[in-house]
Amino acid sequence: MQKLTDNHLIVLSKAAARDDGVAVAPHGMGKAAAAKVGSSLVARKLMRESRSKPGMPVWRESEGKNISLVITRAGRDAIEVEKDATPADHSALQATCASAVAKTQRAASAAVQPEERSIGAAPRTGSKQALIVDMLSKEPGVTIDALIKATGWLPHTTRAALTGLRKRGFAVERIPHAPGASLYRIASRSCPARA
Repeated sequence: MQKLTDNHLIVLSKAAARDDGVAVAPHGMGKAAAAKVGSSLVARKLMRESRSKPGMPVWRESEGKNISLVITRAGRDAIEVEKDATPADHSALQATCASAVAKTQRAASAAVQPEERSIGAAPRTGSKQALIVDMLSKEPGVTIDALIKATGWLPHTTRAALTGLRKRGFAVERIPHAPGASLYRIASRSCPARA
């Protein structure tokens, strides 16, 4: 069996902690992510789909019918929970679930931290992006028109290339030049090393 992700474990743990064994989507999980997690758990036979009864949490809708996910014996075995667990076992399970939720949230927030974003490599030598980097590295800077002429790209493609360089970690700055025109240059030579 493939390794279960944190989201799989959270959904299974929450379902196992409920008396009826019905899954509830974790707080903050979008519909698309919930659908992906649910279909994965059903495919692995760790949960089964059941038509929702009144008062049951709804996992998804299909052809106007509400569908719930119910944990199976295999799902309980996957997270090592007994069917007749005591309330103390349920609180331990909820603590494990809370720990997995916190770990997932920490990982998600760490991925958003800009200072932790990795810087990609410089463009391949001889490529049009390498040409742009060389032109932008000159002290006075260069206009968009000059970049367009050198590469043969359309204006929107050239601007997108500048955005791509910024995402790679290059400090591309825009300097007002003449009415309606700007110069672009790389502010510092602390560019990523060539791969």
